[in-house]
Amino acid sequence: MKTIKLNEMLNDGIFINLEEFDNYENLLSNPAKYIDKNNKYYFYCKNGIKSKKVTSILEIYGYNVVRVIK
Repeated sequence: MKTIKLNEMLNDGIFINLEEFDNYENLLSNPAKYIDKNNKYYFYCKNGIKSKKVTSILEIYGYNVVRVIK
């Protein structure tokens, strides 16, 4: 799993704050409805727990994802 700090993030992908995502479990059960495999996504949450879970699972599904921590 790729992990970077918030201040290291580049503008080469889409930033998703999971604190503002209504139900991230929906994202995990049907990722194609919310994200595209052709894009890069940076996932962030305050404590890092949701972002770790989301990036771990989506990476297995073949998505280009990065976990962002403080």
